[in-house]
Amino acid sequence: MSSKQPSTPRQQDQVVDDDDVTSPFNTNNQTRKKNRKRKRSAQTTDDSHMNNNKNSWSSGSYPYPTDYNDHFETPACAYADIYPLLQYHLQKNKKSNNEAVIIYDPYFCTGSAATLMEQTFQRNKDKLPLPSPVRIHHKKADFYVDIKQNKFPQYDILVTNPPYSSNHKERCLEFAVNQLKTNGRPFFLLMPNYVSTKEYFRKSTQTIKVVFIAPSSNHPYEYSHPEGTGHEKSPFESVWFCGVSGNEDMKALKDYFVKFHSKHTSSNPTPRWAESLQGLIKVGGVSGEKRKNPRQRKKMRLLAMQKAGTGACGPPSRITQAKNAIFPPGEQKKDGIEKKRCERKKQNKAKKGKRDA
Repeated sequence: MSSKQPSTPRQQDQVVDDDDVTSPFNTNNQTRKKNRKRKRSAQTTDDSHMNNNKNSWSSGSYPYPTDYNDHFETPACAYADIYPLLQYHLQKNKKSNNEAVIIYDPYFCTGSAATLMEQTFQRNKDKLPLPSPVRIHHKKADFYVDIKQNKFPQYDILVTNPPYSSNHKERCLEFAVNQLKTNGRPFFLLMPNYVSTKEYFRKSTQTIKVVFIAPSSNHPYEYSHPEGTGHEKSPFESVWFCGVSGNEDMKALKDYFVKFHSKHTSSNPTPRWAESLQGLIKVGGVSGEKRKNPRQRKKMRLLAMQKAGTGACGPPSRITQAKNAIFPPGEQKKDGIEKKRCERKKQNKAKKGKRDA
């Protein structure tokens, strides 16, 4: 029930329409108020319209909460980079009755992930044949509800690119590691490279082995939004986090990976291999420096724009350029304070001279 009470007849009689105000002292003020209201309402309408478009695109198409900025498709080259590792594990999981090995991708965007994976298998099967049939389980379902109700498929290999917002990365990693420990199911998670530096990643992967597959330094993974929106380049690099059992022969696995790429990808960029955080830093897959907070990252972007001579309002004016050349931006404020202090001293000295006279 609304707490707002209807106005009484007396209150209604006291209401005055802005258009009826004829006083010259009130006209300008009332006009300004009305203009501000119109501007505010128009801006609110535009914002709500934009948000409604995004929400209708996401919530109207999916039976679970989504974030518009999470809908970016995994590039085909990312699947090509891990193909020899997938083939290696398909061979290990080969079933006696020639039954299909199930690859599970729980995060659904437009369904193209399954198509791209199938195309990768078709392109490379002549170079490195698949040991058994493959079935990709990639459907529009609420992954977290399926986990809670224990309705997710009994898969053999987990290959997915989880949403990067909120705590999806942590939840996906927790599920993947748990399934590897309890059921021996390897995982391949395409996540931001900075995840490798996080404490939650270190703690959750202590008893398993993780291989990092990073793209070529000159060709990082590029993502595309179904609506063609977003930045041309990703603000950070993505890396494959490949989880294998603790007793896996890492030398044999690496030799298998290197042999395939050195033989079949001579004309294409070669992905980088690392078995630890230090190894990933060494090959340039991630920075060894601590990741800055959002405010610091924003400041760095603004400084980079200033150095490039661009910004939100275009290049700096000639006056600003001359001012920055004489005084660095950080010193301009100090210079202003010193100027005021000198003026104050002169005024006090002049007053003292008058008194003495």
